Amino acid sequence: MVNVVSKHSVLSGLVTFLYLSVALPVSAAATLNRRDAAVSANDWDPILKGDKSAKCADLAVIFARGTFDQGNLGPWVGGPFHEVLVASSKSSNVAIAVQGVSIGDYPADLAGYIEDGGSNSCAEALGATVQKYFSHCPGSKIAIWGWSQGALCAHKSLGQLGNAAGNLIALGVFGDPIGVWQDNINYPKIPGNTKLLSYCEKTTPDPLCADVKEMIPTSATAFINSLVDTWNKVKVTHMSAAQKEALKSLVVELPKQAANELAQLGKDFVSGHLQRWMLTPEHFWYGIDGTVKTASDDLIQVYKSQH
Repeated sequence: MVNVVSKHSVLSGLVTFLYLSVALPVSAAATLNRRDAAVSANDWDPILKGDKSAKCADLAVIFARGTFDQGNLGPWVGGPFHEVLVASSKSSNVAIAVQGVSIGDYPADLAGYIEDGGSNSCAEALGATVQKYFSHCPGSKIAIWGWSQGALCAHKSLGQLGNAAGNLIALGVFGDPIGVWQDNINYPKIPGNTKLLSYCEKTTPDPLCADVKEMIPTSATAFINSLVDTWNKVKVTHMSAAQKEALKSLVVELPKQAANELAQLGKDFVSGHLQRWMLTPEHFWYGIDGTVKTASDDLIQVYKSQH
């Protein structure tokens, strides 16, 4: 039987572990030396706004950010991914245009993740944006990407693409939590013409996408203690300035938004869905440890394989 502690205890524990995440330095297995990550990209805007002089991209990439992310890409994964895609575009001679899902359509809040299993409004907006771009640029290849909750949005958007689905060459996901949601939600199937590119840290496991059932605590108290212990063991920081600022914001937003979801948190303890809440440092590393560069290279390879 799972023990459920009081709401105040759970919230206090969340605040404690997040405070530690800011106060303590953070390390990653491998690091890319880069300038501060960007948080937004709007390369599709000229096409979407009907600018007749705008050129269609060879490869149109749209990215759905993770929960609490700032901008329309976020600094953790989307911003660094955009940065390496810009470099890849130059080195590969492939014209790449990157767009983030609109902030107005997708707030990237905890409710969208924990109540919907990935924001439905994000999926609808992403699908509509892809269809509009495709209507102006039917020759462009399309790639849909997402991190964390954004990965779930990316999956859901596959049911919103219409005829544009025929141009979708890749679905790319970082830290994809779909495995901990599929027992409740039926996500659309990936089209046969679309390559799945999925990246999950498994050496030091990212609990939201790796198989870590044996690591899942059996009580709320143990859950909180494990998070605190995890952040305590992190020693050297390789975060960009933008990521450090985002972490400060996370300290405020997670406990504030979690306060509205404590009833669901209690239900998830009892029903065995605690893994959905395991926000550990490994989940944030994809934009720090070189994974985004690997993903960019893989995407270019998929694109070139179709030409």
